[in-house]
Amino acid sequence: MPRFTDRTVIITGAAGALGVGTVRRFAAADARVVIGARQREQVTDLPSSTPPVKRTGPLPCHR
Repeated sequence: MPRFTDRTVIITGAAGALGVGTVRRFAAADARVVIGARQREQVTDLPSSTPPVKRTGPLPCHR
């Protein structure tokens, strides 16, 4: 059984190289991954390029 089954991981700064690698690592460990970045465009394609992440869609954040 993967270590992060039924766990949720929140990753901020997911658009950078370290963030992308972290997202992929947790996704491979069967975690539910919530990603964040300053701009939506930075992470729009990340879930589709990181199986088995299921894409829910970006959530708007108000400043």
